[in-house]
Amino acid sequence: MKAKFVTEILVTDPDFDGDVRLTVFKHENGGMFAIDSSFLAQLEDDEAEIRIPDIFHQNKLVILEDV
Repeated sequence: MKAKFVTEILVTDPDFDGDVRLTVFKHENGGMFAIDSSFLAQLEDDEAEIRIPDIFHQNKLVILEDV
């Protein structure tokens, strides 16, 4: 499964009242989801695809494209 980059958004963390940047993706099944951008920055590697657990399909990975 793959998910394509859509945009980045800025939201306010309700616990700390600070700004958090989220990266929004569109999943192949039509659903959309967002991930904390600072978390994605820790996963980035110029030579590897970013893979995370697929929230729409149990026990599968989703490939994040165009991060």
